[in-house]
Amino acid sequence: MSRRFSLSNSVGVPSSSVALAQWEADKRQDCLNRDVYDYQLYDQYTSYSDHYRPPDEVLYGRETDPRESALNHPCFELKKILSGGTFYYSVDFDLTNRLQDRLSEGSAFDINSLDRDFLWNAYMIEPLIEFRSRLSKQEKVLLDESRMLTSAIRGFVSTSAISAAASPLRGLKSNHPSSLTLISRLSCRRAGTRFNSRGIDDDGYVANFVESETVLWHPSDLCFSYAQIRGSIPIFWEQTTGLLPGQQKIQITRSPEATQPAFDKHFEHLDLTYGTVHILNLMSSTKPAEAELTTRYKQHIQRSPLNQVVSMDNPSEHRLVQSQFDFHAETKGPGGYEAASMVRRLIQDRADSFAYLLCEKADGLRPSSNGLDEPSQQESTVILQQEGVFRTNCLDCLDRTNLIQTIISQMAIELFLGHRSERGTADFWMRHSSLWADNGDALSIIYAGTGALKSSFTRHGKMSLAGAIADARKSAARLYINNFTDHGRQNTIDMLLGRLVDQSPVHLYDPINDFVNAELQQRTHDFSKTEVIHIWTGTFNLNGRGSGAREDLSAWLCPHLGSQRRQPDMIAVGFQEIVELSPQQIMSTDPVRRQNWEEAVRRTINDKTKDSKQGEYVLLRSGQLVGAALIVFVKSSALKKIKNVEGSTKKVQMDLKPPKILITDEK
Repeated sequence: MSRRFSLSNSVGVPSSSVALAQWEADKRQDCLNRDVYDYQLYDQYTSYSDHYRPPDEVLYGRETDPRESALNHPCFELKKILSGGTFYYSVDFDLTNRLQDRLSEGSAFDINSLDRDFLWNAYMIEPLIEFRSRLSKQEKVLLDESRMLTSAIRGFVSTSAISAAASPLRGLKSNHPSSLTLISRLSCRRAGTRFNSRGIDDDGYVANFVESETVLWHPSDLCFSYAQIRGSIPIFWEQTTGLLPGQQKIQITRSPEATQPAFDKHFEHLDLTYGTVHILNLMSSTKPAEAELTTRYKQHIQRSPLNQVVSMDNPSEHRLVQSQFDFHAETKGPGGYEAASMVRRLIQDRADSFAYLLCEKADGLRPSSNGLDEPSQQESTVILQQEGVFRTNCLDCLDRTNLIQTIISQMAIELFLGHRSERGTADFWMRHSSLWADNGDALSIIYAGTGALKSSFTRHGKMSLAGAIADARKSAARLYINNFTDHGRQNTIDMLLGRLVDQSPVHLYDPINDFVNAELQQRTHDFSKTEVIHIWTGTFNLNGRGSGAREDLSAWLCPHLGSQRRQPDMIAVGFQEIVELSPQQIMSTDPVRRQNWEEAVRRTINDKTKDSKQGEYVLLRSGQLVGAALIVFVKSSALKKIKNVEGSTKKVQMDLKPPKILITDEK
């Protein structure tokens, strides 16, 4: 495995020939993460000259530090995130797919086979890929040989060399070292920072979705691979920032009916990619916010089509399985984090049935031009395939998740070794734990801004006092980063992925294609259609009363709705003074009153239209700011056409001073 490809962290390339030569010399000698490359984070052109700034002047402070200048390069933050050591690229190897998928697609590198879910530079190379698709086969080969098209992932990649003496595969004789590799691919579909990217979107992509693959390679060309995934709870939910833990409130923003289509999309995609999905939920059952998310999670799992019986011969077989493991409750006893290993009893049977990927190189024969068979290059032979995947989650999918995934990875390797009557050495498992601890730190820095908590236990197998102090320091640092710097980091990520409102990709001049597109644009109406939707809006001042929620509201909400008339596709209701404007309600608003009115509106509009064939209304989203509330209902048939529903509330400071009166003289 390690001989087939090499990985390196992404860095920028200096623009002058002298600096480029020095950069190439250093690249051949040392790791690209050395601080000698820090100068590439800064603007290499001064504000007063077009000449290249020598690296030494930046490194040794002979001129003003660019960080102290008020005028930074517009791409400064973008270069900073790209040079942060979390991106990995290759020009001749597919980093975006796990080994099992690469073997099924063939060993040759093909730009069309890259997984766009993990291709972080897709927005930057998309114009080139489209241009390549219009070339002839020979021209495509020439373009590919130039190695202009690069695949880049974000996450974590590291390989640890295992000496022959410490190798767990002692039955295979070899004096060369084995290699243990861990590759974690962070999805770019719903990428972002901790409090800016939560839950799921309408396309079924979740925040902080990571595919982690453990690869063990032996010099005899025997290769083991095991993949598992993590990701935010796939429902629509948000969490506000706050300097105090109690201020970080969780809000579920969509009703179960409006969430189920996106939920089903997410797990249907996982089922097609990995097979059977076993959900391992580590959320607390005692914390109200986490318990509410878990309850909704279970409801959607029960309604999922994948949770139905797929075989009459084996009624217990489902494509979607869920296990609850309250991590905090299980590890709060005297055993501490060592009690986390009890998760094995929950998933052991499923882990055995999922198996793992096992392949080896085999010499083959190929027919030659003279009709005789001649030896061909070694090709990989798949002995066993992985048939399912564990999807682990906690609230952030960082600290608790990484520790449990370390255990699952160890279980898979133990299963592989057990089939060969082998056992891992202490040195091997120490290297395995170190890789996963580094993995947790890297993924946590990307999402939360600091290293992972509990990494001391993951690395050493026990929690020390120094580790506890380090966790407290990381928690304090997270509060600052999440409240004051994450917004800027989110904008940089959106810029990299091409998601800013005023952002447009680079246009490659192709006169023939541009002419065809211009002609097609003029005939857009021949290939598309528009549909008129009806929206009903209404407001009502409740004057703080709640008794009306039990009365008939049809005279107000649907005075003209009937089976013969077109029903509105969307209904937006605004309430004023839904609660009494008391100091207590201003400081902490009670949502019960809003929920009662939501149910009253839903009941009224569905009772009035239940005889029609246009479907019932479901709650899309609601929000409340003290006495003002906005509630939006849509037809269930229109849910698949709705995307990117966002909402925001902002409290303003109350001015208790008497109003100022300005008197002017009129002439």
